[in-house]
Amino acid sequence: MTDWTHEYFEHGYALRWGLPAPSERVWQHAADLWSLLDLSPVRRVVDIGCGHGRHALALAERGADVVGVDSAVALLNRARDLAAVRPTRIHWIRGDMRRLPLRSACADAAVLMDAFGFFDTEDENDAVLLEAARVLTHGGRLVLKVANGSLILADFRETEREERDGAVIAVTNMLTSDPPRLTQRIRITGPRGNGEYERRQRLYRVEDVSTALARAGFDVAGVFAEPDRAPFEPEASSAMWITCRRHGADRCDGAAEIR
Repeated sequence: MTDWTHEYFEHGYALRWGLPAPSERVWQHAADLWSLLDLSPVRRVVDIGCGHGRHALALAERGADVVGVDSAVALLNRARDLAAVRPTRIHWIRGDMRRLPLRSACADAAVLMDAFGFFDTEDENDAVLLEAARVLTHGGRLVLKVANGSLILADFRETEREERDGAVIAVTNMLTSDPPRLTQRIRITGPRGNGEYERRQRLYRVEDVSTALARAGFDVAGVFAEPDRAPFEPEASSAMWITCRRHGADRCDGAAEIR
C-alpha cells in the first residue's frame, strides 16, 4: 500500500467518520444486499475492503457466514470491538484486496463497498476485480458500490466543508484526466484529534465499471442508485450499486476453507 493509503485509512478515516456501529441505514442496506446477492443462511460472503465492519456485521446477524478483509489494522480492530458485543462470528483478516488471502472459489457472494478505485494504476484496480472473481464460485454474485464519477465531474467543487460530531473537515479537490482521478487534501480538526491527509480515487462512469467487470469475468445484471433497486440516473445519482455474476468455470475444486 502507498503512504497515503496507510496514513488515511489507519488514522484519518477514523477522525473523519468516527467509526460508528451499524446504523438503521446500514441494516436496511444489508436487507437489500441479501436480496441482490440471493443469500440464504450460512452462505459465505466476503466483504472486500470491509473497513470497520458495518456491512459485514449486519450481514452476519442475518445469518451469513462472513469474512471481512481489510489492510488497515485500526479499522479491523474497531470491527472486532463492534463484533465482540454481538452474537455473531466473523472471520476478520488483514490482507491486500489485490491478493486476497483466500482460496479460489471459496465464497458464494462478495461485496465491495466504497472500496474500489483507490490504487494508482488501472492494472491494480483491475486486480481487485480479478481477485473478487477468483474467490467466488461459478455463478457467485458480487455487489459493487462506487461513487458516480459522472456526477462528480459534472459538478466539480474545488473546496468542500463537512461538520460531523464536532469535527470540522476542510477538503481541497484536484482533478487529473486520462483516466479521471480525484486527489483530495483533507484537514481535520475536532474532538477525536487533528490531522492532514491525502486521499486519491479513480473516478468511474458506469460504462467504465461495466467494462472493467467484464474484463474480470463478470456479467452485469443491474445498476442501481440504491440497493433497493432504485433506478440509477447518471446525472443525479451519487453512487452506483452494481450487481453482477461471475461466469466461467471454477478455478479449483471448490474448497471453502480460508487460506
